[in-house]
Amino acid sequence: MSRQRKLLSQILRHEPDLVGLTLGRGGWIQVDDLLRALKKAGHRITRDGLSQIVAESDKQRFTLSDDGRRIRAA
Repeated sequence: MSRQRKLLSQILRHEPDLVGLTLGRGGWIQVDDLLRALKKAGHRITRDGLSQIVAESDKQRFTLSDDGRRIRAA
């Protein structure tokens, strides 16, 4: 799980273009867009896996929007 967490940190903090993404205002990105881009780049993370990574992040590195549709680095 830590490899996936590190990858998410890299994408959401530093290099969204690594998987062909551009962060929106406030650093937010649609979860569906993120998961689709990760899959296309050969990284399989499910929605449940993503939720688990967010919940288990010891330093609360990620924030999901209240409706769970967007994510950003905290």
